[in-house]
Amino acid sequence: MRNPGNREWAPLAVMLALAAGALLCSCGKEDREETGAASFAIKKTYERGPVTVRLKIDRDEITIADCITLVLEAEAEEQYEVEMPSFGEKLDQFGIVDYHSPSPRLTDENRVLYTKEYELEPFLSGDYTVPPMTVAFWEKDAGQDADEDGEEPKKHKIETEEVKIKVTSLLPEKAAELKIKDIAGPVELPKPDRRWLYWVLAGAVVAAGAGGGLAFWLKGRSRDGTAVPPIPAHELAYRRLETLVGEDLIEDGRFKEFYRRVSDILRHYIENRFGLHAPERTTAEFLDELRRDDALSSDHRRLLEDFLGHCDLVKFAELKPGKPEIQKTFDACKRFISETQSDGASVPLDAAA
Repeated sequence: MRNPGNREWAPLAVMLALAAGALLCSCGKEDREETGAASFAIKKTYERGPVTVRLKIDRDEITIADCITLVLEAEAEEQYEVEMPSFGEKLDQFGIVDYHSPSPRLTDENRVLYTKEYELEPFLSGDYTVPPMTVAFWEKDAGQDADEDGEEPKKHKIETEEVKIKVTSLLPEKAAELKIKDIAGPVELPKPDRRWLYWVLAGAVVAAGAGGGLAFWLKGRSRDGTAVPPIPAHELAYRRLETLVGEDLIEDGRFKEFYRRVSDILRHYIENRFGLHAPERTTAEFLDELRRDDALSSDHRRLLEDFLGHCDLVKFAELKPGKPEIQKTFDACKRFISETQSDGASVPLDAAA
């Protein structure tokens, strides 16, 4: 005989099983989303009424050769219009390497998602700030009514927080610790007997020759007898760029000197990296050699040609560049070094001084 109670509990058991399955599925979705978002070191969310703003940055510490990815998202209900920050707004402390602003799209929750994505690079080491960014929004119907009345629609705003990014140098950690040992004080020599004067002079000549040979043999070795590690060509170039920026030539109005120095830094980098004699040649001679050499790609040759041409205009044609042009030139130099660097090309420490 069947138990009627089992028939009564069967539908309830099925419903519980379905609910448990749905709960597991939803948990799995949240875990996947959280895993995907884990690639961002900085994640901040702001909400006001029908709009949610998210600021995400992939890293909070980089070197001067690295870039960061900054993503600003605004998610709103369909009846609201959203205004994102304009291109590069408040990001002038960084160089903008790349930029994406896809068309708004509808999410699974029937909300509209607006996105701006930046790839940013620093100029030198130190503490950088991503300042607050503002997203404005208003109701579409209110905006239409305002247009008919000739007035601006009433806008609401969401402002993100200030974010700190630490940028470190590419220089070796112990480079600052390198010090030249103090020279020992002079040792008083006994006065030689006059009859041995010629022997002493002859010995001095021999000693000088031997000392020269010994110095040649010891070249490239440190004072404690260990080999001095060579400096990679790109690290030396970055070191010189940091020194150049620290001298504030642009702030002093010394544009020609700044362009001459940044041009020389890149020319010496090319000589150290590729063995091409760039510093001693005119721009025309050097570019003519590059066209006959396959050391650089066509893209890098064009980048170098534009860079050197612009530097020559400032150095010789009295061109006075504005801040955007100066920044573009500096960025071009860093980009060329970053994209062509190799650990295999190094410079002896004594030659880098």
